Amino acid sequence: MKFRVFTLLILSINCFVEHVRCSKILVLAMAPSYSHHVIYPPLLLELTSRGHEIVLVTAAPTSRLDVPNIKQIDISKVFKVRKNFNAIRDRFNGVSWLSFVEDELIRMYELSSEEIFKHPQIKQLYKPNSNATFDLVMLEMFHSTSLLALGHRFNAPTIGYSPMGILNIYDHICGAPVFTSHESNWEIEQNAGPNLSFWQRLQNFAIMWRHIYFQYNYFIPRQQLIAEKYLGPGVPPILDLIRNVSLVFINADEVLNPARPRLSNHILYNSPHVSANITPPTKGLKRFFDDAKEGFIYFSLGTNAPINMLPKETLQIFLDVFAKLPYKVAWKFEGELPGKSDNVFISSWLPQQTILAQPNIKLFIYQGGVHSGSEAVHFGVPVLVLPIFADQFYQARTIENMGIGKYLDIVTLTRDKLERTIRDIITDNKYKERMLQVRDLIKDKPYDTAKHFAWWTEFVIRHKGAAHLRTTLGTQPWYQRLDMDVIVFLTLVTFIILSIITNILTKLIITFYKQRKGILYGKQKIN
Repeated sequence: MKFRVFTLLILSINCFVEHVRCSKILVLAMAPSYSHHVIYPPLLLELTSRGHEIVLVTAAPTSRLDVPNIKQIDISKVFKVRKNFNAIRDRFNGVSWLSFVEDELIRMYELSSEEIFKHPQIKQLYKPNSNATFDLVMLEMFHSTSLLALGHRFNAPTIGYSPMGILNIYDHICGAPVFTSHESNWEIEQNAGPNLSFWQRLQNFAIMWRHIYFQYNYFIPRQQLIAEKYLGPGVPPILDLIRNVSLVFINADEVLNPARPRLSNHILYNSPHVSANITPPTKGLKRFFDDAKEGFIYFSLGTNAPINMLPKETLQIFLDVFAKLPYKVAWKFEGELPGKSDNVFISSWLPQQTILAQPNIKLFIYQGGVHSGSEAVHFGVPVLVLPIFADQFYQARTIENMGIGKYLDIVTLTRDKLERTIRDIITDNKYKERMLQVRDLIKDKPYDTAKHFAWWTEFVIRHKGAAHLRTTLGTQPWYQRLDMDVIVFLTLVTFIILSIITNILTKLIITFYKQRKGILYGKQKIN
């Protein structure tokens, strides 16, 4: 009898494990930005190594994911929505991030979402008579929440992924506190950082809450219309779909981001894309590294801000300063660069991790991208940040506050300021030492990032969601969430009680005064 019970128990466990291993996952990676896609391969490969089957809808197909358990659906045509996007131009024209979001980015993501819904292969999956099933839907929690409706269509739990800090609108919808002037608020751009003045905080408060109001009254309704356009009028409210997301993976390490209260279903992680096996440099690069007897500097502004778009005056500042330095410079530059000095090596593409792993690298000059920053920390390379847009100002302020690099404004850059800052970071060992301390802090974790990600993903699949991690604060009105009704009530009660007491005391004093005056007046009359 005991043997039978034990056998049944083993069979039940095997069936349960097999069910998890055979899960089908729909992953929607549709951001029209290559930098948003670098984290997917290591995480998805970890899931396939556990037996999961993945349908990846991606704007950036890669041969790394050409494995049996992954089917890639190519939607790279979404990149056409950003044909007029020029981050460098916007930066020098003073266009703020929130203005760009409202005027351009939301529309870009709307078009991208529609490209997904219209794609023939995806339509085959969600059409009413389709027998396609999924155990989980994963997507980027940025400006494409209409796609959450696919989780409803397949009756599957959803997991969100945020390529940087989560948007304040999602925090507010789900019941997390919104700190308009805290150093963790990356959306505020130039006004990000600690120790803000009263007027900066007042400005942040007004700008951020106006933007949240805009998103509630423009962004969310339009996402609702897109979902209903393709899936019919039975789609639940987008606000409810957002609140029902089981988990959100946020690409932010606790060490590199200011501490702040977070929801229980917000899981932080960092740099899963950093490779343990660095690709050896090409012959040309190896020769460049070997010839850099004094060390070298690596300069790149990433994929969203091509350096060749910089104004000629700014480009000339870099050329002049690099020519005066005793260090070689590896410069990611698209096109020709007339007038460059002999110590400068240019290429339209450079293997960033291979370069950062070199022992004689002295400094990494970059735009403040979260993935590049993670790589710099992983390899212990001090940085100089020249932020262009979005969260890069927030990253720059954080890096400067941590003492692992410096921040310069590329719009007001001068030759003297650039040269002095470069020499200071390279010659002062405190930046390198602090960077190594930060690196050790980040690496001191009891888990592997990809495996940690996979465990939480399987947790949601096993339990068909994670409702217990969601807070009910998201469904409460703002005044109840902040106890404003209680505060107002107690304030009124306190005011009434104090008014009554004041009134009584006033009457007693007046009565006493009159009586005292009457007694004195009576005595004077007798005399």
